[in-house]
Amino acid sequence: MKLIVGALLIPDKRMNQNFYYKLVNFLLKKNKNDEGFTLAELIVSGFVSLLVLIAGFTFLRMNLEVNKSDETNLKLGGKLNNALDFIVDEINSSKKVITKISDIPTTCRPLPPGELVLALKMPDQAKDNTAYQSNNMSSSNRSKYWIQISKECPIFYNLVRNNSFNVNGRPTYILKRTGPTVDEKGFYKATDIKTSVVVDKVKSSFGDDIICGLSTGNRRSIKKQIKGIVLCTDENGRGAEIMINAETPRNYNDLTITKSSGGYVRINDKDLINLNSTSGGGSGGIIQNGCQFFGSCITRKKLTYFIDVSGSMWSRNSKGQILMEVAKEKLINQLRAIPTNQGFILQIYKFNSYSVPLFSGGPQQYTPNNKQKAIQWVSRLRAGGGTSPWGGLNQAMQSDKVSQITILSDGITRSQGRCFHNGKYMNYSDCYAEYNLKRGQTNAGDVAIESVSLGFDFCSGNSLPWWYHRYNYQAYGYGKSWLGELASKNGGSCKHIQ
Repeated sequence: MKLIVGALLIPDKRMNQNFYYKLVNFLLKKNKNDEGFTLAELIVSGFVSLLVLIAGFTFLRMNLEVNKSDETNLKLGGKLNNALDFIVDEINSSKKVITKISDIPTTCRPLPPGELVLALKMPDQAKDNTAYQSNNMSSSNRSKYWIQISKECPIFYNLVRNNSFNVNGRPTYILKRTGPTVDEKGFYKATDIKTSVVVDKVKSSFGDDIICGLSTGNRRSIKKQIKGIVLCTDENGRGAEIMINAETPRNYNDLTITKSSGGYVRINDKDLINLNSTSGGGSGGIIQNGCQFFGSCITRKKLTYFIDVSGSMWSRNSKGQILMEVAKEKLINQLRAIPTNQGFILQIYKFNSYSVPLFSGGPQQYTPNNKQKAIQWVSRLRAGGGTSPWGGLNQAMQSDKVSQITILSDGITRSQGRCFHNGKYMNYSDCYAEYNLKRGQTNAGDVAIESVSLGFDFCSGNSLPWWYHRYNYQAYGYGKSWLGELASKNGGSCKHIQ
């Protein structure tokens, strides 16, 4: 206590010494008759304490509101992502996208309530494998071996008003799906038709807009806006891009979340059980129709494909086609041409700033089930990010389940780095060539690398864009013919597709 008193009695010219003396005496309680704090002093101290409490409460409230806002943002964004994933998956599995009520059969009336956003015509569903026997695919046997989804009526997506939720007086809407339910194995229950909520809190008007990018050649793009939903389709109903604007109230300003995605009609029921799809076309390597991927042919059975999903893949070619969609279509055609249960082994990597494989457990036998997974996986690919395939390529080169790699890209990448088998800093093409010499002497055999340069010519390095030379990319290790070197040094060839 003496130490405390001594510290307190250190003189300070800035402090009222009379107040200081009273404070010490009060703490020591030497004399009951000593004077306490004056009323003015108590008022000032109480006021200061009140200000501290108010500041603390305000800070705490601000933190709570920020956390609540972030939570609301995440929940609403998550709902939209889940809704778009579901819709795109169903588009990919459909036969046709319908946007006009006049295109819906009259036998499907009355229509579900609300405004029609889109409807999806689904393929017939096989009851079992016997449906794919040639004599069971005739029109006379379809009712026996095939199931019509919803009695030829499409799956409806309609927008209805949400009478129980508005944002500051503005109405919101609910996107509902009316159609067959799906069982635990992923098959439609054709007789179990129900209406379910896909997403709520859809805005009454759209904020962000999308530029329809489905017009190619003579095909025309059709745009449709329904409240906070914007839809783009091609005139043949083969693809759709959808944007959903949703909102929810906040204390200071309303929160609006916008998400978009798109899909193309690719999957029909023939792909599900490996109906022979190799008819027509010319020979390609070891199988018929083996050159569907931009003329890059299948020459071996242990196949690994690398497809570029960087942001530049959203650009268009000379025909106005989106590079990403063209690449997906070609790869899916190749996957359809590969026979199942014939000893083929498959792996697919998508790459931008990093590589992600289709099968996390490594290359898999090409069975009907894995064929379906591969086609669906490719159909859902989206573009975004940088260009760096090397992590996945290093992994594929070391797998004894890989004997042929086919890589497609439209961009430049750093073509030098640390070689995985010798630790040297060198060109990746030379790194793989050295490794192939050693691997070729083992039972695994060498790995042939085929490459496809989409857009700019990274096969020969000719006619590169002006920015490549202006910013001297080559000086920073970006090879102008990196795709060509990969192929030529590793037993393959490079195809330039303008």
